[in-house]
Amino acid sequence: MLKNYFKVAWRNLLKNKVTSLINIGGLSVGLAVAILIMLWATDEYSYDKYHANLSSIHLLMQNERQGGEVSTFQSVPGPLAASLRSDIPEIRLAARVSYAGQHLVNSGDKSLYENGIFAEPDYFKIMSFPALSGNPVTALADPNAVVITETTAKKLFGSEDAIGKILRHNNLRNLKVGAVIKDVPPNSSFKFNMVLPFVIYEHDNAGSLAKWDNNSLLTWVTLGPTTKLEAVNKKLSKLLQENRSDAQPELFAYPLERLAMHGRFRNGVPDGGRIEMILMLTILGLFILVIACINFMNLSTARSEGRAREVGVRKTMGASKKSLVLQFLSEAFLLTFVALVFSVVLAKLLVPGFNSLTERNISFDFADLNVWLGLLSAGIITALLAGSYPAFFLSRFKPVKVLKGAIKAQRGGSMLRRGLVTFQFVISIFLIIVTIVVYKQVDFAQQRPIGYNPENLIDIPARGDMTGKFNILKTELQKLPGVQSVSAASDNLVGFGSTINGFDWKGKTADQDFPFFVTYVQEEWTKTTGLSLLQGRDFSNAFVSDSSACIINLAAAQKMGLTPGDAIGTTLADHKIIGVVDNFLFNDPFSSPAPLIAFHSTADMNHFFIRLKPTEKWQDQMAGIEQAVKETNPNYPFEFQLTKETFARKFTGIKSGGEFASVVGVLAIIISCLGLFALSAFVAERRTKEIGIRKILGASAARVWLSLSTDFLKPVLLAIILTIPVARFAMNKMLLSMEYHIELSWWMFSIAGAMAIVIALLTVSFQGIKAAVANPVKSLRTE
Repeated sequence: MLKNYFKVAWRNLLKNKVTSLINIGGLSVGLAVAILIMLWATDEYSYDKYHANLSSIHLLMQNERQGGEVSTFQSVPGPLAASLRSDIPEIRLAARVSYAGQHLVNSGDKSLYENGIFAEPDYFKIMSFPALSGNPVTALADPNAVVITETTAKKLFGSEDAIGKILRHNNLRNLKVGAVIKDVPPNSSFKFNMVLPFVIYEHDNAGSLAKWDNNSLLTWVTLGPTTKLEAVNKKLSKLLQENRSDAQPELFAYPLERLAMHGRFRNGVPDGGRIEMILMLTILGLFILVIACINFMNLSTARSEGRAREVGVRKTMGASKKSLVLQFLSEAFLLTFVALVFSVVLAKLLVPGFNSLTERNISFDFADLNVWLGLLSAGIITALLAGSYPAFFLSRFKPVKVLKGAIKAQRGGSMLRRGLVTFQFVISIFLIIVTIVVYKQVDFAQQRPIGYNPENLIDIPARGDMTGKFNILKTELQKLPGVQSVSAASDNLVGFGSTINGFDWKGKTADQDFPFFVTYVQEEWTKTTGLSLLQGRDFSNAFVSDSSACIINLAAAQKMGLTPGDAIGTTLADHKIIGVVDNFLFNDPFSSPAPLIAFHSTADMNHFFIRLKPTEKWQDQMAGIEQAVKETNPNYPFEFQLTKETFARKFTGIKSGGEFASVVGVLAIIISCLGLFALSAFVAERRTKEIGIRKILGASAARVWLSLSTDFLKPVLLAIILTIPVARFAMNKMLLSMEYHIELSWWMFSIAGAMAIVIALLTVSFQGIKAAVANPVKSLRTE
């Protein structure tokens, strides 16, 4: 029986080639998008799931109240871990870990930079990073050992056994390889290629790690399976508050299994994260698939008169309604699974482009059983969704009426088709509006004044002992004809990570205890970076007192309750304010600038800034700059970054999301128009005799075209009316999540509506014009 069903279905598929091609094309594109999103969502949900004791792993985080709002961050004080081990028995293991950074490693003639962290030995008891050789826990207990990944071992030592081999770290110390672990999985929230003993970091940062008010590292803990998290969090907060006199922070343990998907906090509580992007893309993918299914439903029901006699004959011959339903469902399943084959090929071809667009590294692994289960499920659900209504609709025809020729197009069916077309264009118009709003928001933020001049500003990472040679290098660089000025800082201008609160100044009130982002800079910092001084002066080696001076930004002065002029000369944290710079963008380009304080320092410079003259092309100067840096610091490879490009990367995420929405929007419109094209062809064919009579009675071709086109513009106009309030609400909500955003304008919705009307009109015009110019004699000669 099933064989017969599919044989008939195959004949019908070949008989109606145009309709079948439109349905297969639409479903193929819809399923391909669904497959890509399924792969992407699966990859996202797999983050950190490889840890053996995932449910017990927690990251310690802090909530701090600042001016009526609560800020959440992951950095915690250095002394905390020791107190956890002694004072809170519910915590089984605790390990301090530094943030990842670039480390130079040398072995023989091989020299490379690797992403590395410093960690305590228990880190490898908490996390599951399988060892290929050696014992990583034992290795981190040795201050002269290092743990490296498999890839790093191959880079440095080839096929030789890396255990016991010596490598040079940052040209400062020799370390032996104590363990080699498997590469950190791509679906890990934290990535590194080497792990160094924490005692090295502790030795280099002894001062800051001893302070309870300095938050500079991560601390991971494990809890017992029966531990009540709320009770532990109360103990954690109490412990931190007992050691902090300047604030009343809340310390809490946050599960690693929730960190990847729900890692964003607002006002002290989880408020989404990656899960929102997954939901958004999943909805977009479903929209595309639903639009393709609507095409199938519309075209199947539109052909109802053509299939009515088939139904009548089958029922007269004894076919039951159930068998007819199965017959029509078989057609839907056959067509869907043909489309599924094409969609798999299409998705496989699109994976590289999708990875480039979304900056992911997903793969389409045909050996993965879960992939096939997902594909099979997608095919079955799509076939049922697309075929159920047509199957029940066509199988309900009564054979007596059909065979008498009494079956006509039903008003209900026509209304349903109009409703489905309206729904298709609601989705398409919504996606057009999303694309317009995201584009304008990104452009608005990129046109926002940065607060400094990023053009011709070179950022050279300070490696090894470059900090100690700053003055020598500065002298050599300033000899170059294209160099205007040189400075250095602990942070680049785009991102600042360290915050400190508890600073005092004259006139400070109780509600003014807020954190400052802190950076350390060399003289001529504002001049070189292009920051705008509102009051005061830059750091200069002409003033010995600058070692105990500081510069703040306007946001800091305002939060202190001071004007830029009043701030000059004020003592802040035992440092006299000598300058106030205008606000500039850092960290989040969509938010308001946060308070920042810059201290003068000659140590811990991580970035050397070189300002080139505006008249010079920076490319022409790089050879001389590279030579000067290599002569001063010969043991390190030369690197540089353009501040302009570093800042531009801040917009990558939202731009990728907008571009993906644009692609999906275009696909939605194409699929909708394919269905509209086929539907208009059926309608034009059905109204052939009506058109012939109209033309004989004097109707012009333009009048006939307008009559046909108007029928299809009505659902499009209805879609515009329905979409605008929904899109306005959704876009308002998205924009309000950003402090610095555009205001929605009527033209954004007007353009989307106009585009939909024009596209729909062009789509149906082909059939409308074809019917309007046809010879009426041919359509009426059989009457």
